[in-house]
Amino acid sequence: MVLLNYCANYSNKCSIIIDFIEHMCYNFGMLEGGMNKKRVILHIDMNNFYASVECLINPGIKNYAVAVAGDPSKRTGIILAKNYLAKAFGIKTGEAIWEARQKCPTLIIVAPKFEKYQELSEKAHAIYCRYTDMIEPFGIDECWLDVTDSLKLFNSTPIELARRIQNDVLKELGLSVSIGISWGKTLAKLGSDMKKPLGLTEINENNYIDTIKQLKIEDMIMVGRHTAKKLHMMNVNTLYDLYLLDPALLKHHFGIVGVALHNAVSGIDDDKLITPKDEDTKSVGNGATAVHDMTTIDEIKDFLKDLTVKISHRLRAHQFAARTVHLSIKFADFTYLSAQTSMSYYFSNEHDIYKLALELFLGLAGEKFAPVRALRICTTNLTIKGEDKQVNLFADAKNEQLCSAIDKLKEKFGEGAIGLAKDFELF
Repeated sequence: MVLLNYCANYSNKCSIIIDFIEHMCYNFGMLEGGMNKKRVILHIDMNNFYASVECLINPGIKNYAVAVAGDPSKRTGIILAKNYLAKAFGIKTGEAIWEARQKCPTLIIVAPKFEKYQELSEKAHAIYCRYTDMIEPFGIDECWLDVTDSLKLFNSTPIELARRIQNDVLKELGLSVSIGISWGKTLAKLGSDMKKPLGLTEINENNYIDTIKQLKIEDMIMVGRHTAKKLHMMNVNTLYDLYLLDPALLKHHFGIVGVALHNAVSGIDDDKLITPKDEDTKSVGNGATAVHDMTTIDEIKDFLKDLTVKISHRLRAHQFAARTVHLSIKFADFTYLSAQTSMSYYFSNEHDIYKLALELFLGLAGEKFAPVRALRICTTNLTIKGEDKQVNLFADAKNEQLCSAIDKLKEKFGEGAIGLAKDFELF
């Protein structure tokens, strides 16, 4: 702790170093009042899930290039998933079927069987539940597991426990999974992407720096094409380059997303998992898939406004206020981006939620973005209104009566009775 006292006498930049050291000490159990043990988070990714299930159903096609795709005559006539043999031909998720056939004329295309995918996903989750009840889904084929308390129960190291889970899924379901292991969600996700199929990768305090030196910035879940392009222009090409960058500079260029980026790459990640059973009480969120892919910022704003109104109404209905907003973006090519930001105060009004969600979107995707298929906003770090918590006095004083009046009108006349104007973000 001498280092903390030494740094405390210096400039504002040293406060960032202090914050980083405190988080690392917390996660590794070295700081008094911390967890007294290192968190162990697994990220499990079912390898080529849709295509793997199809090859499981029909073993005769497993040695061929296989892609799962929708009806070519409809909007869904694109590649939804492919196996490794198809990937070797350069076939990409989200491209049109005719483009894929140009690359591989012998490509076997099968229609998706979503009910079967859901069935096997649930069976995989049942296996995970043998090892922990702390499970946060991330789509149908990925999830995080907090196994911190499970290691002693199973008398296992993190690698040994991950291998047990991996072997169970392979033996019982015939499906392969790759697992990343670390103290936080972002680094665990990085680990699961590093070795496929059947990969096991642990990112710990001993290999953390060496690991981020070999990874490109695009490898991190929060970095999309827009963000990557801006970072490359700043001569930031690896995650280690990002780690060395001045956090103030990142905040200047990317706003709240820049802060989240630096925290993630610096290992500052004590974000708790949100399990389905906790979601109603520990978070309030809403997400939807657009009728057509969204390509303009006005469409995105309208979509975010609609989600925001529903979330804020639910928060107030349960007398909740939130401090954190999480945004997930699903693009037309089925790639995902997500990030979150927290404020120093609690809020429940549309203005704060929308403002933060829009800033997260612009930081992740920019104003010129790839077509967006779906968006989800989730508010977390909830408190009961009226508790001794700091609130946004200015926004609450300005909007509380208005929000309350809107709620009452909707309760009396229905959801469509009143809506938000185009300039909603200005009030």
